Amino acid sequence: MPLAITGLALSPAGPLPAAEKPPAPAKVDVGEIAGARFAIANPPGPWNRDVLLIAHGYRPDSAPLIADLHPERASNRALLDEGWIVATTSYRRNGLIVGDAIEDLDALRAHIAETYGEPDRVILAGESMGGLVVTIMAERDAGPYQGAVVFDATLYAKEPNMRVGLSLLPRIPLLFVATQREIREPRSYLTALVARPAPVIQPALFLISREGHTNINQAEHLAAFRALGDWIERGPDALPQPKGGAPYYDATIPPEPGPSTAVPHPDGRGFDTRVAEVDAVYGSVLLEAQASDFESAGIAPMTFFELQAGGRSYRTLYGRTYSDVRSGEWVAFTDADGRTALSRTYSDAAGTAGLRAGDSVSLAQYEPHPSASR
Repeated sequence: MPLAITGLALSPAGPLPAAEKPPAPAKVDVGEIAGARFAIANPPGPWNRDVLLIAHGYRPDSAPLIADLHPERASNRALLDEGWIVATTSYRRNGLIVGDAIEDLDALRAHIAETYGEPDRVILAGESMGGLVVTIMAERDAGPYQGAVVFDATLYAKEPNMRVGLSLLPRIPLLFVATQREIREPRSYLTALVARPAPVIQPALFLISREGHTNINQAEHLAAFRALGDWIERGPDALPQPKGGAPYYDATIPPEPGPSTAVPHPDGRGFDTRVAEVDAVYGSVLLEAQASDFESAGIAPMTFFELQAGGRSYRTLYGRTYSDVRSGEWVAFTDADGRTALSRTYSDAAGTAGLRAGDSVSLAQYEPHPSASR
């Protein structure tokens, strides 16, 4: 039975135009089942009896055990506003976990049915290792779940003493969404030389024409959920089709840059901006800054700039993804949603700099070396 269930109200992150009325905050119920912590975001209005159940990716053993739910993010917010319940679980432990993760997700689905009533539709969603978890769940007999979508699934990871594995025979609609460098594993799943007679369902694959593991924006997440819903309701012919002879549908949606809140420095060589969000698991940070702010400040891609935060200075690369720097080094880059991700690779950026949501930071070009003007 779940323990310590309470309600939390989480408001949308980030600034809103003065004339726009902020949406009602989501009420989030939290608790614990068999050591796995959960969070359940409730719709602001009547529940439509649909549920999105999210399986998170790999977390190191040293990470906190938390149910990291973000009802303020655009894809979740859109579903909540339509009446969905959105829920996730920490799993009972971190690390490479598959079999126990499946049991924890099943237990959360059962808790939702017992507490709120039996859902009409439960959709599974997972990214990275969570994509493997969800894919295996999609291969079981149909019943508790009606469809699944996975983002950059790490399909061939193996946990020690693994009790479950892939059969390559999904029994419910299964949609893979993969960025350019992550397409190999789901493609091999789709094209495996196995017979898939009914009730097995041939899976589908959408391509995101972008680099970076799970670098998939909110609009692309929501479009995948919509496509899966159409598939469930009207069959596979309802899925969008590839164009121009391409093997897979290109589901890339360019981000729409948000309004800049950056304050330029008087010398034009930098700007101040605010922390929009801190990742509670990894300590990475999202800044409100846009790519145009870096351009206006003369901070070119793949060059270093000075980050000032919490009274200290950090040498930071304005790069393309996390892997552009070595462990312990700082990197900033534009993410799939057009915001600036700030990270200390394999370290806690927010903890190192003492950053919280709403804090101000300063970014600026390094002063040129005196010899440079000679």
